[in-house]
Amino acid sequence: MESVGYTPGKASATAAGLAEAGGGVLLALGLATPAAGAAAAGAMAGAAAVHAPAGFFAQAGGYEYAVSLGLTAAGLAVTGPGRLSVDHALGHAVNRGWMVPAAFATVAAATAVVVGARNKRVRKAAEGEQEPLFA
Repeated sequence: MESVGYTPGKASATAAGLAEAGGGVLLALGLATPAAGAAAAGAMAGAAAVHAPAGFFAQAGGYEYAVSLGLTAAGLAVTGPGRLSVDHALGHAVNRGWMVPAAFATVAAATAVVVGARNKRVRKAAEGEQEPLFA
């Protein structure tokens, strides 16, 4: 993770892995859907920041795939779980209407801080580097 600007590397990798895997498992189970979808969407926003310089399309290493996964996770968080879900079986105890905006606000703030700090480090590291004028 440090090679792409996220420091400390081990802690960043652990947080990203938990958000992606944990959010995905919870979404598949239909448990804590607002928090799970927001966490997965936040992780994909971080991945999209890494791939943004390569452009949109995934064939060229762009952010297309990360954005599509993030939007899917966000859509699932907003629409909520269906009848065949753990949330439904628990009487929607961890899926209340107020939880969606709260989860997205929390994750958006955390993602903005983390990605902003990463972008600042990447810009500072690239400072002074100049591409050849004639290639």
